[in-house]
Amino acid sequence: MFAAGCGGAIPSSDGGPAVLKVSSSADGRYLVDGQGHSVYLFEKDESGESYCDGACAAVWPPLETSTAPSAGAGIDSGALGTIKRDDGDMQVTYHGHPLYYYAADASTPGKDKGEDIEQFGAGWYLVGARGEPFEPESGSGSGSNSGSNIGGGGYG
Repeated sequence: MFAAGCGGAIPSSDGGPAVLKVSSSADGRYLVDGQGHSVYLFEKDESGESYCDGACAAVWPPLETSTAPSAGAGIDSGALGTIKRDDGDMQVTYHGHPLYYYAADASTPGKDKGEDIEQFGAGWYLVGARGEPFEPESGSGSGSNSGSNIGGGGYG
C-alpha cells in the first residue's frame, strides 16, 4: 500500500539505484530518470558541489540514490557519479552536474515545466544527452537563442 502525502509527489528510486536514460521529444534529447521524470541542472552549482539546499531543495529536490546510479539507453555510464550533500545524502551527477527534479512537474513523467527558469540566483535547465544545458532544436519557443533569458518562466 502506498502512503498519501507530500513525499509521494517527488519521484524516488525507493532505495534502489537511480537510473538515467535519454528521452527524445520534438525539441531534442534530454535526460530523464528510469520512470521518465525530467531531471535538471542548476547553473550555480560547481562541478561536484550542490548549491541548492533548504528552500531551494524543497522546490528542486535532488535526485538521490543509495547506491551507484545506473546508465539506461543513451547514457554515458562513465559520466554518472554521485556527490555527498550537506545532509549526508548521495546526489546523482552527470558530467559533474548535480541533478534535480522540479516540484511543479510533480510525479508526472514527461513534464518539463522547470526548463529555462531563473530561480535561487541562477538558471535551471533540462540536461542534454552530453551533460550540457538543454537547447531546444525546433527553434519554436520564446524566440531567444542567446542563452541569457533572464526572466524566463517565472510562474510559481
